[in-house]
Amino acid sequence: MTVKGGPRFDIRKDSGATWEIFDTTTGRTVFVGGKPRSRLKLDEADIYVDLLNSGDQTPDEETLQ
Repeated sequence: MTVKGGPRFDIRKDSGATWEIFDTTTGRTVFVGGKPRSRLKLDEADIYVDLLNSGDQTPDEETLQ
């Protein structure tokens, strides 16, 4: 999980050559608008995780529990 003071959201490799965004406090895959932020190209995952950590994008509430 996350180190205190670290980013709330991070990326990890999922299947094959794709990546997913996960909540570092729960370990769950992040959903936005009902869709999982998974099976992403690395550059897409980097952009989404930056948006989530900056607060410019908000994950679905279920992700945070």
